[in-house]
Amino acid sequence: MRDKIIKANLFLGTAVLSGAVLLLVSGNTFMFTWFYLFAWWPFILIMDSINFRRGGASLFTRPERDALLMAYVSVSVWLVFELFNLRLRNWSYHELPHPLWQRWLGYFTAFASVIPALVVLAEFFRQSPILRRMPFPRLKSSPPLLRLSALLGVMLLALTFICPRLFFPCVWLCFIFLLEPLNFRLGNSSLLSDLEQKDGTRFWSWAAAGLAAGFIWEFFNFWAGSHWEYSLPYFEFGRIFQMPILGYLGFIPFALEVMAIYGLFLYMKNRTWARPWFVKISAAALLLVFDTLVFALIDKFTWHP
Repeated sequence: MRDKIIKANLFLGTAVLSGAVLLLVSGNTFMFTWFYLFAWWPFILIMDSINFRRGGASLFTRPERDALLMAYVSVSVWLVFELFNLRLRNWSYHELPHPLWQRWLGYFTAFASVIPALVVLAEFFRQSPILRRMPFPRLKSSPPLLRLSALLGVMLLALTFICPRLFFPCVWLCFIFLLEPLNFRLGNSSLLSDLEQKDGTRFWSWAAAGLAAGFIWEFFNFWAGSHWEYSLPYFEFGRIFQMPILGYLGFIPFALEVMAIYGLFLYMKNRTWARPWFVKISAAALLLVFDTLVFALIDKFTWHP
């Protein structure tokens, strides 16, 4: 039964996305405000169903709690970058709903799609025989290399805050160098372990997913009423939709950062899942408190009513 539902999601997602486009074109005010959500979530269903038909992999073949947890954690993961943006001021939000509950619901449901979108796209590209043949080096992850990577991550993080106008792209790199050594030491899936095995499947599939997701994010955002706009200190030329063309390169390391952050989260989840229920509820509540605080900061500094 579950397999039939996953396969049917291809048609459900296509129908909802097509209906959203038709309503937007017809000038429907509700869809003008909420188009981004009615485009992205159906797109995730479509890609997930395609992946399942091609190779059997799907977000929904996992336990339901894992898919829901991925979306829930996705909000907090993206909000880390929203905190950086308070210093960088690289993007701002426009034409959002004025009632607070609608605006915050929009934040939550939009940011919840980030990790699921990257996961389904990475799985789509992982099944490509072309990516499997892409070159990838072999590198031994020695202790000095791990320390050098962590030090580089700290330096990139510091540069982002010290001189954001010049070094704002460093935010899309720092977590790779900071977290990959940690994931490697903990035995999590990591690019460093892939380098030791000369297996570039994960790297190329997530890099391609980041670039594809970035283009689709910007495409849907361009037509949506509630949308974001960029203001970059440089690279302000050759815009495709709202994003300057060179800015699309940043989606590649961003996807790798999300992969590293989510890998670390999965490790912590596995460590705490067997603990008493109140520990899990407390962890979920702490994430929700974090989300609420950052939503308030977005309203104050990033949203332009």
